[in-house]
Amino acid sequence: YKNIIIMCGAGISTAAGIPDFRSPSAGLYFKLKKYDLPYPEAVFDGDYFRQNPLPFYSLCRELYPEVLTPTTTHKFFTLLRDKHLLRRVYTQNIDALEILGGLNKKEVIEAHGSFQRSYCTSQKCGKEYDLQWLKKEMFTPEKNDGVPKCEDCQSVVRPDIVLFGEQLPSRFHSSISSDFSACDLLIVLGTSLAVSPFNTLVGRTKPGVPRVYINKTKPGKVEGIVGWMLALSANVDFSRDEDLFLQGFCDDIVADICSAAGMSEELENIQVQSMK
Repeated sequence: YKNIIIMCGAGISTAAGIPDFRSPSAGLYFKLKKYDLPYPEAVFDGDYFRQNPLPFYSLCRELYPEVLTPTTTHKFFTLLRDKHLLRRVYTQNIDALEILGGLNKKEVIEAHGSFQRSYCTSQKCGKEYDLQWLKKEMFTPEKNDGVPKCEDCQSVVRPDIVLFGEQLPSRFHSSISSDFSACDLLIVLGTSLAVSPFNTLVGRTKPGVPRVYINKTKPGKVEGIVGWMLALSANVDFSRDEDLFLQGFCDDIVADICSAAGMSEELENIQVQSMK
């Protein structure tokens, strides 16, 4: 295999302390109740954010880990790159852990954007900021009334992520055809494949291309409050002869794969960045 494509979601980042919003253990529903939202999913809605960004940033402060450190699975992606086996990582995650794990921006397509970048929402300004600046501003609410403000014009700053009702990045759409026509192995990790259009990518591989699905639950099954709020469901077919479903925690299964391939030491030696 020389053109492996990775598709991944929130399940690969839970070991890094980032809650999976689909999981009841995150207690998301109870955290949202105190924000007096017109409807629970408004906290992730683009139109509502433009009216009132405070609930979004308040929730971010509650859920954001003190230290961001890539997981074993993120190391695995970089190991594949180092062995010249990786074509692209398509991620639903907005935590930037793929980049902190050693990949470069060209190797990752962030379908839902990333906290790694943020920008002033004023069309006249548009000043850009990095993750370190945004995190510092998020966690000093006493100086900005709980909402990060632009240093130049004092307009609201928002992370460069895709909120509900917003368009996915153009690079996501423009890369699909060339990437998936070249793909000779698809590995899907930590995603329920219940969110469109991301979940449609699994059907873009050529006939006969192996597809490996690694997750705690079967594809298309969504648990927890976000799935309930949005009535998410999907019919994702992983029943081809060349398909393989490995059920369990991503880090454990990835470690087992590397062990079987004699790559455990190389995986362990992958250098990653942590961000406080």
